[in-house]
Amino acid sequence: MEKLDFLIDYLLKEDKRASEYFWGELEDRKKLYRALVNIRSPKPIAAEYLKVEKEYLESELKKQGIINSKYILALNNKYKNTRIKNTDKICLWQGDITLLDIDAIVNPANSQGLGCFLPLHNCLDNQIGTKAGVSLRLECNEIMKTKNYSLETGNAFLTSAYSLPARNIIHTVGPIIEKEVTKEQDKKLSDCYLNCLKLALENNIRTIAFPCISTGVFRFPKDLASKIAISTVDNFLSNNRDKIDKVVFCLWNNEDVEIYEKNIK
Repeated sequence: MEKLDFLIDYLLKEDKRASEYFWGELEDRKKLYRALVNIRSPKPIAAEYLKVEKEYLESELKKQGIINSKYILALNNKYKNTRIKNTDKICLWQGDITLLDIDAIVNPANSQGLGCFLPLHNCLDNQIGTKAGVSLRLECNEIMKTKNYSLETGNAFLTSAYSLPARNIIHTVGPIIEKEVTKEQDKKLSDCYLNCLKLALENNIRTIAFPCISTGVFRFPKDLASKIAISTVDNFLSNNRDKIDKVVFCLWNNEDVEIYEKNIK
């Protein structure tokens, strides 16, 4: 708890808005630390803070348990009679993408590209930013400066993964659905997967994990999103079989699993 208290104390001194937050017991302190990381702007920070944060986040990660992606089975080991061409390279896996030991995970980012600033928000962007540590937002800020803090839908950029077990994070912005899905939004979602895979090739990333992009708060219909994701990835692999070893579709709940299983058959 000493490391956690150091981090909270540092962040509270930095941001007077949070000076009256209640520390409470251990779980309350963990929530407070996460909230303070979430709202922190991408400004310089002391090396001592970064050192302690890295130690704290790594200890928390060990408690949860790291999942080595090499043990995740490809489709050809689990399913028969699929419509997928690259069954030896595509995997379906239900679990927490932030625990994956893999070359790269994909973060469903917002257009600002700095992560989620809402305290304790349950989106994956928030979870990745929290568990990677404040260094992630600092790197994102340096990249987004060059893009005027506006990442176009379907585009992607690469960062380190810092305190996550993955080596890299590829950030991409999916389409936001207001009413009905348009053909342009179909294409933009496909672009998310395609541009992430292109970045993987450019950076010698051979294993990559995708969440279900845009199907949460961005409201893209899950069934259609699954079909787009599967076909885009499968077609890309057919043209780049020697450059990518494994693509994991990381599925959060049973509904996601049922949808993907239906759409690979």
